[in-house]
Amino acid sequence: MPSHSRINQSANPALRRLAAAVALAVAALAGCGVGKKQVEKSPSRPEEPSYLRNIQITPGRVEAAQNFLQHTITTVYGTVTNNGNKTVRNLEISLTFSDIEGKPIEQKSATPIANDDPPLKPGETRPFQLSFDQVPDMWNQAPPQMAPVRVVLAGD
Repeated sequence: MPSHSRINQSANPALRRLAAAVALAVAALAGCGVGKKQVEKSPSRPEEPSYLRNIQITPGRVEAAQNFLQHTITTVYGTVTNNGNKTVRNLEISLTFSDIEGKPIEQKSATPIANDDPPLKPGETRPFQLSFDQVPDMWNQAPPQMAPVRVVLAGD
């Protein structure tokens, strides 16, 4: 009895040609990446700490709201400006939350410009919003102090 996993050698030649064409088409499509998400990213340079002085973080408003689980979510709004002459591919900032006396009580980090975001070009300003689900109750409700701590530049 012939195997069902192979085409019978005595089968119709047209059927064999069709099977061969389908196999070639599948192989060709697999080789060229059809069906895969193609993400083109600019090459990145290593971190450049000296470029941090060109990054300006401007705090905006802060909102607190409860989610469906009754947890308080704190959202911080602001803008980031690239005052330098190079394109920023990734940016990490620190956020320092203070108590009513102005003493730091919590520090968090966030990435307002991530690798999957469009790069921040020279002279460009972009708004951001960052959400946190755990901010201490002693927080003074003022915008946190924000500072850039790590930058990766695009390979221009």
